[in-house]
Amino acid sequence: MRHAILGAGGVGLALGAALARAGHEVVLVMRESSRARYRGVIDVHSKLHGDLAVEARAVERLDEPVDVLWVTVKAPALDAALARVAPRLTPDSVVPLLNGLDHPRSLRTRFGPRQLVGAILIEAERTAPGRVTWNSLYAEISLATTDGDHAGDGPEDRGHAGDGPERGAGTGGRRLGGLAEVLADAGLGCTPERDPASVLWRKLVLLLPLALATTAADGPLGIVRRRPELSALLRDAAREACAVAAADTVVVDDRNLLHTLDTLPGRTDTSLHRDVAAGVRPTELAALTEPVLRRARDRHVAVPALTELARRAAERERPADVPAPHRSTYRKGETS
Repeated sequence: MRHAILGAGGVGLALGAALARAGHEVVLVMRESSRARYRGVIDVHSKLHGDLAVEARAVERLDEPVDVLWVTVKAPALDAALARVAPRLTPDSVVPLLNGLDHPRSLRTRFGPRQLVGAILIEAERTAPGRVTWNSLYAEISLATTDGDHAGDGPEDRGHAGDGPERGAGTGGRRLGGLAEVLADAGLGCTPERDPASVLWRKLVLLLPLALATTAADGPLGIVRRRPELSALLRDAAREACAVAAADTVVVDDRNLLHTLDTLPGRTDTSLHRDVAAGVRPTELAALTEPVLRRARDRHVAVPALTELARRAAERERPADVPAPHRSTYRKGETS
């Protein structure tokens, strides 16, 4: 299969390297500045997986047919990235691995039912164009088809997590099964899901409270835990995120979520905090918070802790009036 990676950051490079190692043709879609420094090889450095170097072409604009288009940019860069994909291209599958809830709608407008909904758990950091450090043992991707569904819309517009597997039995289900096999052959875990909204929410209920708390604390999770008031806000925000998800017909066990928060290592950090601290603008703050707060208002769910953490994170974001040069600060994983 031919794969295009739109967004050659940590996630895109790790994914592209795994696919190329498995024998697939991979093309990276890069900005001009990055492509000028890319030497045609993805270098993966990992103490857990071992080092790996695989060849992969790079282009500044994708105008050649591919079977799968993987979208691995951050939400604020989505529109600019899509402008580097020729409008006439119709990949068999378009798989976004962005954080947030709203991006499937805009992608569906352009790509229709070819767009799947995805989320990834991996810790990978781009250190230079084409170079990535893969820090996690795991790499897990969750995917769902949007056939007949509207991920990120209201419950009245989409199927529910309890529906039967026959919902995925159409063209989208076959594409989903084929991609799951491809990813497994490449050494990447893949979990097909029935409900696209569940794919997004199950990551977001963990990511959002962590991202806001670490940004508000201007430090990793260990700093948050040493501040009792902020630690309490983190736990309350996690419960509130689960309540909003439940109102959106996605049930997440808040006890399991709190256990995860309690057992994550203190060094756990988030890309939102790193970007805010580095002066990178725009950040994912709006893409992460606004859809959740909007749904909370629409569903009449009280979210005082999320609102307060979002306010503090926005205050941290505000002082950087002059955007910093683009740099790689993105490590995507359970805390991305």
